[in-house]
Amino acid sequence: MSKKILPKTTKGLWFYGLAGSGKTFASSHVCSLIDRSFVIDGDMVRHYVSTDLAYGTDDRRKQIGRIFGIGKIAIENQMFPIMSSVSMSDDLVSKCGNEKISVIRIKRPFEQLKKVRDLYCEEKNVVGVDLPLANLNTPTLENDGTCSFKLMLVDYVKSIAT
Repeated sequence: MSKKILPKTTKGLWFYGLAGSGKTFASSHVCSLIDRSFVIDGDMVRHYVSTDLAYGTDDRRKQIGRIFGIGKIAIENQMFPIMSSVSMSDDLVSKCGNEKISVIRIKRPFEQLKKVRDLYCEEKNVVGVDLPLANLNTPTLENDGTCSFKLMLVDYVKSIAT
């Protein structure tokens, strides 16, 4: 499917949720639908930009600030950023709102997450285990691991294009 949709009022999307929830899948699929879009994946930003950061609360806050900054640069260059991260905060949701970036939580049953990510049993500073995932007032898409999730993403993109 070629990129055809250019959202009218939304200037970017940000998916957040636990590791393994489907943020990367959602970002990639939505990117295939929206014209002038590209993905700013939190893992890639951590690998190439945030090499100085660990996984504690303060470093996670710095990380999402950097993702936001990259997204703003993209918007200023007439691109449509599709960002993703595990962490999110109330103040960043507010900043995103001011920039017309829609923030969406992706939620997946924890038992499914443990099957796709070993980090829930083996690592420290894990959001959802050692660190809480912020309970924010944002739309939530439920990923049940079936193709209905993909259909929800298409419906969401269509809703922001009108």
